[in-house]
Amino acid sequence: MPAEDEGNPSTESFCTAVQNPDRMVRQRALKTFEESFIHDTASDAECSRIFDETYLHILRCYGDRFESVRILAVSAMDALLGKLPTNDYYLDCIVPVLAKRIGQAETIEDSEELRLQLLEQLEALVAKYSDPDGSHGDPLLKVFDSVVDILVKTLRDPYPAAQKKSCEIVMALAVATPSLHYRAEVLVAPTKAILGHRHSANRIAAIETLGVLSLHILSNGDRVSEIIMAVSPLLMDDVPFVRRACGRVGCLMLEKLRDRYSFFHRILPLVLNCLCDETAEVREDIERGWKRAGVLYYNENETELSKTALIEKLPIGYPVERYVRPTIACRAIVQRSLRVVNLVLHEMEEWKESIRLHATKLLKQIVLHAERAFSTLFVEVNPVLAKACMDAERSIILEALNVCELMGILLDYETWSTHVLNTFRKYPTIGQLRCMRTLFASCVHTEAKCTDVRKFAALLLDPDVCHNYQDASYQRELLEFCRILATIGQGRDKLTAGLEEITVTESNDGEHQTLERTLYTVTLKVVAFCQNVEERAGVHDFGMEVLQQLDSNVERLHQHHLASVLGSIGHLDSENSDASTSILLLCGIVTVCGFQETYFTVLKETLQKALTHAAPEGKVKIFSAISVAMLSWNVHIHQPKEEQITMLSTFTETLIAPHLVWSAGRSAESIRTMATACLASMAQGVHSDVYMSLLPNYLNVLSGLIDDNCISTRAYTLRALVLLQALDFESLKLIAFPIMARLDDPSGEVRELAAVCLGRLKLDVGSPESTDQPSIIERWQDILRQILSVMFLHLEHPETKLRSAIFDSLKRLYIDNRPLISRLADEVPSGCSYKKDLEAITAQNV
Repeated sequence: MPAEDEGNPSTESFCTAVQNPDRMVRQRALKTFEESFIHDTASDAECSRIFDETYLHILRCYGDRFESVRILAVSAMDALLGKLPTNDYYLDCIVPVLAKRIGQAETIEDSEELRLQLLEQLEALVAKYSDPDGSHGDPLLKVFDSVVDILVKTLRDPYPAAQKKSCEIVMALAVATPSLHYRAEVLVAPTKAILGHRHSANRIAAIETLGVLSLHILSNGDRVSEIIMAVSPLLMDDVPFVRRACGRVGCLMLEKLRDRYSFFHRILPLVLNCLCDETAEVREDIERGWKRAGVLYYNENETELSKTALIEKLPIGYPVERYVRPTIACRAIVQRSLRVVNLVLHEMEEWKESIRLHATKLLKQIVLHAERAFSTLFVEVNPVLAKACMDAERSIILEALNVCELMGILLDYETWSTHVLNTFRKYPTIGQLRCMRTLFASCVHTEAKCTDVRKFAALLLDPDVCHNYQDASYQRELLEFCRILATIGQGRDKLTAGLEEITVTESNDGEHQTLERTLYTVTLKVVAFCQNVEERAGVHDFGMEVLQQLDSNVERLHQHHLASVLGSIGHLDSENSDASTSILLLCGIVTVCGFQETYFTVLKETLQKALTHAAPEGKVKIFSAISVAMLSWNVHIHQPKEEQITMLSTFTETLIAPHLVWSAGRSAESIRTMATACLASMAQGVHSDVYMSLLPNYLNVLSGLIDDNCISTRAYTLRALVLLQALDFESLKLIAFPIMARLDDPSGEVRELAAVCLGRLKLDVGSPESTDQPSIIERWQDILRQILSVMFLHLEHPETKLRSAIFDSLKRLYIDNRPLISRLADEVPSGCSYKKDLEAITAQNV
């Protein structure tokens, strides 16, 4: 051993120092090792000499009980290795020590930072002795098992940085030696465990490592499939770079994996899912890799693909602004790998929303690439796609509709039309409806499509389809389909031009009606079911827009087609409740369309039939609809007064009057109330002359209803009388006293209405030649005296509204009966409490 020269310590003194019991001495020796022995060393021989003389002592320090000494020892060895030549002898010396420190089943090195430092040393060794093609004898092969044992342990290291470094060493090892395939499978399981790590950098490193390992697994296809299945869930990772790593691994496998053709159907999800990623950087990066894989496939199959390129035709649906057609090679890869569709369909029915969403996106990419080759799978895909179209998650529905849109563009109309029609007849769900609507709307306008417009319209006319009122979304889809059919029909023949009008039969076959009538019927029924349902106001408004699309004059549509719709309502001769489809439909139609002369008779007969057989709650529902429709009588009916009187009198006599008569029971009371509401609506919606021509016929029954037990009935009865005109004495006598009695009613509304009605009482004095006129006036004066007495008595009531109504009625009575009230004012004794009020009203109206 050479002695110290020129003040520099000898290796002997260094070895002595690193064995000193004093930690400080050992630390000092290791700190000065690089400066003392390596800094000025130039020749390989000198470095080898220093290694031979010191390595045992330095490596012994790897196990020192002090962490600071161990760290300095590793640093000293790193400095020495940097100067040593690439002789595999040094590997045999160092790697076993590393394996002992960090490659054992139990954790020997408890310092996380030191374990990372040892891994960095191992990484440096792998890089230093790299021999990718084995031309230098593959020096790493001698210590290969030890290196792999180390990595199997450190890939599971709890220290994230050590895990990540282990992945980097595996990838470096794949480049440095051609022997990785010997034990590549052993590294798969510990690397897979990192995929769930909370650090995205570790997940990315693990994905890239598994991709590299898959290229070195020679004969175990199951292990490759295991890798792909382990990586696939990270396509749904929240971090875009993790998703990009999955796509890059897929592109790597498509280009370099042995027997990759056999794995195309498994690799494709990794790539295609990234092509529709929400992050542009991910999409663009993977698209470049996907095109490279396509170029490689084209070069390998140039003869076949070049012939295909010569004879293939651009799908009729192209060009589409939303979609860019993939290259012929990329399309060919997908078209030969359509087995993946079975996996996609399975995942589209998973319970996790994220899995269903990504599977649906993947299906869209498959359809985009497969084009017409997808036709053979349509029957299998349609039911699953229909289920996705009614998913609880809105984003899944939108993606499923995008798939339907693509199929409509790319597949021939004849491929799916018959199947969709037959399927929807059997299963008229909202999912099938959305699929059918989107397919039909997106496909190219061919002669076959235009011819089948009536078939689709007739399908919507089926009661099982258009009588579904449980789901507002379903009804909106129906209207949207009607809008599309109307647009296509208008473009072809303006709906009715050149088409013979055919009367609706009992079977209600939509294919033998005009398209306008069919679509009108479907739309009207949907609107009718949504009438008076606040949460479906949007559906109702949309339905009215569709009707206006059929004809800008909706009233004209009702005139032409409503009688047909009324005739198609079935089961009205059954004991229907208010929840019955037939009752709901009929009431909705009455409310929406009101009364018009063209269909008045048919509507009256239909209502009569329904009222005859309906259950009590069904009758209440019908009368409620009639009362609403009566409010718009003047809007729709423009016939002469005599015709209106005839129409209204027959309607009232037939439908309303029989239910005004008192009968016992709560159900009868409810029916009576709503029948009275119809008369109240007439008072507001029908012209006063027409209404007053009808009213005297029912004063007898109304006088009894004023005293009805039900508050609502009393209120509706008084509302029916608030617009009274002059009546004969007997009629006035009949209703005056019941109305006066209502000023003491428990209900404030009834009291106020009674006060208003009293002000409307006016005697029709008849012709001046009447011999009984003086006596009638005197008798009316007696009644008027009692009316005034009662009204003045209640003028002191605490309710402001009641006092105001009484005072207004008093003024009206004075105007209509000026001579009589003036005479009564004179007759009232001066001490009477209401003498001053009467004189004030008289003076105010002079």
